[in-house]
Amino acid sequence: MAKLKISVLGSGSKGNCTLIETENTKILIDCGFSARETTRRLQELGVAPNDINGILLTHEHKDHTLGLENFASKFDVPVFANALTLNEYEHSGITKPLNLNAIMTQDFYFRELTIAPFEVSHDSIHCNGYSIYYQGEKFSLATDLGYIDDNILESLKGSNTVVLESNHDVSMLKQNEHYPQVLKERILGKRGHLSNEACANAILSLAGSGTRNFILAHLSKENNTPALAKSNTTNLLQSNGADTQHDFNVCVASQDNTLKLDKSF
Repeated sequence: MAKLKISVLGSGSKGNCTLIETENTKILIDCGFSARETTRRLQELGVAPNDINGILLTHEHKDHTLGLENFASKFDVPVFANALTLNEYEHSGITKPLNLNAIMTQDFYFRELTIAPFEVSHDSIHCNGYSIYYQGEKFSLATDLGYIDDNILESLKGSNTVVLESNHDVSMLKQNEHYPQVLKERILGKRGHLSNEACANAILSLAGSGTRNFILAHLSKENNTPALAKSNTTNLLQSNGADTQHDFNVCVASQDNTLKLDKSF
């Protein structure tokens, strides 16, 4: 049985939050729903909000910070983020006292966890992905990134479970009449969001290095579907000889519902 328990409270342009649990520690990555909604979704998973020991922040955008101030202040939860991110967040209008802790790119310890931040490319002041190590297991998350390079792949490799952005289908995005060209270029750019194809190619590489559990995240409601995102990844794995029914677990996080990783390899 996995020692690290992974649940995605929700992921998408309207809110992002992921729960990582061990026997003694519970942390969140991002807090992009209201404090009330975060509490409700935690309770769906059988977790009380005052059981949360810490919050890792990827970047300052509202879909990752909306409930952070109220939740962290109400339940006295320390927040960890890159110094640039914290500075930007502190100047965004927060008024409640928070326990904010600046981190850089070096690994650090939190309770019994080893946490390894790594930088990804996004149109924020700074954006982190995170790897978390515990008793021989590794979990990694990288969402909100315009591309994956060798450094990011290296950070993700060796993970038992990876949460990775599969934001859009390129054709759907380009044909979307409701999106202005400047927005399309932003999403498609190197500081935008990861496409299904780019996500699938990264997963193929990670599968080759031993990762077996993948959660596709931060899907666009306008330029993607869960079925399309999943089929892009599973079809590429299968075309390279992978048995996606028995050797891999590929699932899709939802904006509206919690996802608990019950089945894992």
